[in-house]
Amino acid sequence: MNLLLDASPLGIGFYHPEAKTGVSRVVEELVRGLEQSSEVNLSLVAPSHVSETQRYIQSMFGTEGPPLANSIADRRWASLENTLLKPLDPTSRPSKLIRGGLETIRNIIGMKPSPLPTHKWATGSIYHSPFFPIPTEVGRARHIRSVMTIHDLIPIQRPDWFREGEQTVRQVIDSLTPTTNVVCVSEATRTDFLNHTGFPADQVTTVPLAASRELFYPVTDPDRIAAVQHRFGISGGGYILSLATFEPRKNIDHLIRSFARLVEERTIPDDFNLVLVGTKGWKFDQIMTEVSRADHLQSRIILTGFVPDEDLAPLYSGALAFVYPSLYEGFGLPPLEAMQCGLPVITSNQSSLPEVVGNAALLVSPTDSDALCHALLTLINSSSVRAELAQRALERAALFSWGRFIKEHISLYKSI
Repeated sequence: MNLLLDASPLGIGFYHPEAKTGVSRVVEELVRGLEQSSEVNLSLVAPSHVSETQRYIQSMFGTEGPPLANSIADRRWASLENTLLKPLDPTSRPSKLIRGGLETIRNIIGMKPSPLPTHKWATGSIYHSPFFPIPTEVGRARHIRSVMTIHDLIPIQRPDWFREGEQTVRQVIDSLTPTTNVVCVSEATRTDFLNHTGFPADQVTTVPLAASRELFYPVTDPDRIAAVQHRFGISGGGYILSLATFEPRKNIDHLIRSFARLVEERTIPDDFNLVLVGTKGWKFDQIMTEVSRADHLQSRIILTGFVPDEDLAPLYSGALAFVYPSLYEGFGLPPLEAMQCGLPVITSNQSSLPEVVGNAALLVSPTDSDALCHALLTLINSSSVRAELAQRALERAALFSWGRFIKEHISLYKSI
């Protein structure tokens, strides 16, 4: 079974690790799982960012990785670029300067990425895009079947939560053909997609995501936990953790206001903090405004910025609880990651989040400050509730796995 998978999100993330999101984790697990399967003949493609994607493949698999099925011209240019960049750290300034210079040269000589060479791909091949729109040349190739992953329809349903011009989801939907098979990451997303598009229901499959067992697990070594906390300036008697890109739909300003209310009412210990992990997103200033409104609050809220993958499990494991008051999620990986670390979770009772956490978390309305404050106080004050939720969390998280994720994708490929 010949499968061509768009790996360009991983190429982008290779040079910009701070920009890696849940989608990056999904694509990486898909590539790893399919590469190891004996049922799939996997090739990777990059409709954009060809050099970056080739560099990712070389870094991840060496010379034994899946081939890159772009045009010969694009692969040759990518090889030239990566030969120059290989000695350099991908995030270093010299690397950025060389990449910028090569991009300028390409623009001057009018050298654009070539269309994908679909005419060379075997009849019956399957093209799967896990994020970006299906290229026009793929959609027109009658001998190729296409699969598209839909993570959410949030930019369509709530455009006010995004920068003007955010059109990726619309472009994805516009790129679908009548024979495309669609994968949705949750039942909530599948329902939204079917309601919006009227697509045939039998061509839309739900395949739930998972949390990496290698990255997310209970850390029991107190020295390792303490070292990570020290690295990110976390001190005091305990902390509530939240992880998200700082943008409106993540509802972090609501969490800050609710935490501030508990501080002002003196209903939580004086040395108890709120730790916010994540990178700046759209309207970040809105979040900072909440932090800066009270001097006494600034010392109680710790912004870590980007945290490398290897530090996440200790950071989760050292927290008293995890809070994720998002207004809308296509799936919601962070609560599942926290549960897999054995952490009690508070999250929203909307969109996909209830189907992810089941009865293993406290569910609250994302706009109800009283409910969020009550849930926070319950976990801060009750060790028995925390212990019960932590056990439920581990049991619930065990129901999700990347192995199941890969098997269900392979079953879908076989069916088409």
